[in-house]
Amino acid sequence: MDRAELARRFMYGRVIDIGCGDALYIWGGRPPDYVTCVDLDMYPHTHVQAAAEALPFRDNSFDTALLLEVLEHVDDVEAVLREALRVARRVIISYPNESYEECKERRPSLEDALKWEEVNGGLREPYLEGDVGFKAHYHWKTRDRIMRDIEAIRRRCQMEFSLWYGLYDGWGFVCDRER
Repeated sequence: MDRAELARRFMYGRVIDIGCGDALYIWGGRPPDYVTCVDLDMYPHTHVQAAAEALPFRDNSFDTALLLEVLEHVDDVEAVLREALRVARRVIISYPNESYEECKERRPSLEDALKWEEVNGGLREPYLEGDVGFKAHYHWKTRDRIMRDIEAIRRRCQMEFSLWYGLYDGWGFVCDRER
């Protein structure tokens, strides 16, 4: 299963896409009307610019929150998950199983080919020059840090899936708020 299939299979109702990015993979760059897109960066489809740890929405504003390819980029996974479960009844997570070192070893020329620059200690990446329409990045966490994140997610989520990213695998989770 890939992350798009995971999202399509388990999302319902009003959806918040937290860390929506360019929205190409899931939405083809054009999220439907029932999706609210939130990101730190502004894209043409971004509705709200906000950090995943501090969403400006009331409790229970959404049925489903998507955290697809987001948690590997945040410091406090548990805080983001708590916040997503505050605003939505269900949270769907995808998390790639690829460390910074593994990504850099697998794609050593990515940095040069895409003029990638480390910003804020490598946690965020700028848009590439020109009208490319996507961002490229290395995953920035170590193997130990990834496994700590996965254990924290497992403590909150009821369903776990194996995901395939083409060159490596990953995890998918569905977390329903405890009633």
